[in-house]
Amino acid sequence: MTRALLIEDEPEGLANLQNLLHKHCPDIEIVATGGSNADLLRLTADDRDSQYDVAFLDIDLPDGLVFRGLEQLEDIPFDIIFVTAYNQYALTAFDFSAIDYVLKPIEPDDLRRAVSRTRINRKSGSTKQRVELLQQNYSPNMPNAFEKIGISGLDGVHFVRLSDIVRLEAEDNYTHFILKSGSKVTASKTIKAYEDTLLRLNFVRVHKKHIVNMNFMKTYIKGEGGYLKLENGDTVEVSRRKKATLMDSVRRLYGEM
Repeated sequence: MTRALLIEDEPEGLANLQNLLHKHCPDIEIVATGGSNADLLRLTADDRDSQYDVAFLDIDLPDGLVFRGLEQLEDIPFDIIFVTAYNQYALTAFDFSAIDYVLKPIEPDDLRRAVSRTRINRKSGSTKQRVELLQQNYSPNMPNAFEKIGISGLDGVHFVRLSDIVRLEAEDNYTHFILKSGSKVTASKTIKAYEDTLLRLNFVRVHKKHIVNMNFMKTYIKGEGGYLKLENGDTVEVSRRKKATLMDSVRRLYGEM
């Protein structure tokens, strides 16, 4: 059984989450519930945090954002699934932090997927670091200047500066992040999972297998689709159907050329 802590200040919301977990995630055992940062600190005091494998946390609590409580914890030995209302910029922050969330109203399929991913995340032991990155990036009203992304790799979560990513390459259901140091981080997600997040930040998808950081483009060789030469010496094919997307992105970043 996976032992869970639930922090939700609305009684109806708490009851709904409990019912959904009982019905759709029978391996979840709800150990404790609360509705505030004070409850979070009380229920994880001393050695009690060892009782939990995962915590479902509402972000907006009566005594402030849940980060207020989390930052007072010396360590976070359990994984976290945030429960939140939709917000474009907040969801981008979740994606960059490699941390799971479910949107209100909660869909059973989304809940099951988030719960299944916690089994992988618990092995990385990086919850505290992921929460700190999320707190830096979280903005309910406007986008921040994201500097790092958390990549859920095969061996744990890697925190990489966006400026160090040269390109992404798809391989089946995995994505390779090629870094300017020459090293590579393999993520256990498809390249599509990163596309929407990165395309707002000077990355462009030039092929079904490739997303490139436009800051590393060196030369574009024209052709039916053509190909790009990058500053690290890599060459990346540009598909015919993505050529116009590439040129539009270049004009948007550098102006008419």
